[in-house]
Amino acid sequence: MAVAPAVTSSGAAAAASVPASGGGGKGGGFAYRPDIDALRGAAMLAVLVFHLNKGWLPGGFTGVDVFFVISGYVVMGSLLGQASKPLWPRLGTFYLRRVRRLLPNLLVCLGVTSLAVALWVPPGENGPYFMTAIKALFGWSNNYLMGQIDYFNPDADLNPFLHTWSLGVEQQFYLVYPLLLVGIGYGVRRSVPLLAALIVLSLGASWWWTQSAPMAAFFLMPSRLWELTIGSLLLVAQRRGLLGAAWLQGRWPRLVGAALLLWAVVMTSEREGFPVPGVLPAVVGTLLVLQAGPGEGGRFLPGRWLERFLLTCGLLSYSLYLWHWPVIVLLRWTWGMETWWQYVVAVAGSVVLAVAAYGLVEQPVRRYPLKWWWETLLALLAVGGLWIGIDALQNGLRDRLFLGTDRDPVPRSERIQNLQIPGTGIGSGCSLVYGQPYNDTTRIDFERCGRPGRPGAGEIFLLGDSHALHLLPMLDAVTARTGQRISFTYQMACFTDPTLLMSWGNKSYGPCRDFVVGEMERSLERLRRGDVVVLSSWLNYYVGDVTPAGTPSEANVMDGDRRLTPAQARARHVANLRAYAQRLAARGIQLVLVVDSPMLARKPLECRRSTGPAVSCAPEPAVTAAMQRTVRDTLEAAAAGLPNVHVFDPTPYLVGADGRVLDRRPDGTPLFAD
Repeated sequence: MAVAPAVTSSGAAAAASVPASGGGGKGGGFAYRPDIDALRGAAMLAVLVFHLNKGWLPGGFTGVDVFFVISGYVVMGSLLGQASKPLWPRLGTFYLRRVRRLLPNLLVCLGVTSLAVALWVPPGENGPYFMTAIKALFGWSNNYLMGQIDYFNPDADLNPFLHTWSLGVEQQFYLVYPLLLVGIGYGVRRSVPLLAALIVLSLGASWWWTQSAPMAAFFLMPSRLWELTIGSLLLVAQRRGLLGAAWLQGRWPRLVGAALLLWAVVMTSEREGFPVPGVLPAVVGTLLVLQAGPGEGGRFLPGRWLERFLLTCGLLSYSLYLWHWPVIVLLRWTWGMETWWQYVVAVAGSVVLAVAAYGLVEQPVRRYPLKWWWETLLALLAVGGLWIGIDALQNGLRDRLFLGTDRDPVPRSERIQNLQIPGTGIGSGCSLVYGQPYNDTTRIDFERCGRPGRPGAGEIFLLGDSHALHLLPMLDAVTARTGQRISFTYQMACFTDPTLLMSWGNKSYGPCRDFVVGEMERSLERLRRGDVVVLSSWLNYYVGDVTPAGTPSEANVMDGDRRLTPAQARARHVANLRAYAQRLAARGIQLVLVVDSPMLARKPLECRRSTGPAVSCAPEPAVTAAMQRTVRDTLEAAAAGLPNVHVFDPTPYLVGADGRVLDRRPDGTPLFAD
């Protein structure tokens, strides 16, 4: 999963646009602040460690928030340093510097990475990645990704352009900046109310979206605007002399800020209350370090060697950010990211490419500027040419350039969204749109999502989430022999329980409960004696104690406003299943509870790589055994003493003699979907 540091103003030239001391004065004296570059370097290292293995530094993704604050601070310093110029020349200079700083390295990175994607990512998978690259060309990838992906979902680990989202946030911020320039044009004093109003509005929107639309809160510029603007407000407050007290500068603000930043990168949760309030320690810590200043003699760290190391990382931060994530992702697609030597290769490759791009692309463009009209023309031609090139890779060349051995690691016909019973409407379309309210007009019509059977053979009604959908091939084979009618409906990511709710990304999935209650009631109304209800859902996640990695469960199962422990969720689920089963029994209806299929430790696409050795998707056997036993014991407790309830456990067919999950047959075709 990728976090893009907002480093559009990194480097000595940009950092020179800040006050020489933390408090700053009302005058126009500006000097290079090495402590800002060092802070930028530390934030970049946190992001890099998080991307290599998020277990090493769970909150490392907050490095992006450090960069947002720094960027707002430095950009405002640059603008105030040109306050004597007329508004429009100042605005033109501002945008030209941004283009000169950002565009060359970005274009090279997008072009090289797109070619690598065509060479090593299977053609059936790389289409959305090329689209992300095209959106990144125009500073729009954050908005595109917001509607495509859950940032913290494992799927994100395979998109080599995911990291461009924060560049999109910054570029959109720069489009809003003319509004700030109007305020600055009237003087530093009058810009304070404008900046404060932007912060309040954006912070409020971010808090609201964190509760109601977490991915919008994460990706969208209005939700992140306050982080950039608060850095600008700090600079303005320093210029006005509002923060000149001795206790607001020097060692103690720096130490407190460093402590908050350390807390942020170690303790910030990626799921609980992020970005607001979870981002506050990182933002406040950055503000304190910026306010503290570099210290006496320019010293800000205990060792010169550490200062030099972080300064170097800071100067390389934009280039290192651009290149490190594609290197890591392409290794996942090819040789993997599991062993120490693969981590070493990832770091070394990232550094080599970053240094090369910094020396051969960034620095020449900045040292030898052309006339503004030449630079504008060349920028337009470069963007247009790369757009055409990436489009050609996406639509005409990717099949011909692919060098891997497996063009379609998961055949289209085997993908969960394409499963269906031939000759019927039974398939992935038998579901409400995610989040759509459930009622009599939106519920599924079983004339469409059903198949007639022989008279008197009865009916099987399959209900659940996508772990019910993946049973369709089996159900088709069974009913072909028994002659039973089939009816089917499901809801993605929906815990099939009438009272408990899943909270996804801090948002309760209310329509799911309405769906489950409604379909259970409808089954009691329409099914007849001898019919069968089959319930199947992702119980390994909903009620399990651990993940396939052996870490504690991350599921948020809610009873009203109260989050339940896995044991509490299991107890409630057992009670609810038994209550439903007893109502079915009164009508002579059977209930089959399906033990969840074993979970995989990684996505199948990561196991069947385009080059390099294949690796197992299976978790450790002890973890698989514990997870399956937990689900089986839960369902057997629900069935205990109820003659109409039966537990079906497919685990023996999906686990080998060594206890490892068998997700594929010997010929390599998938054994089960989802």
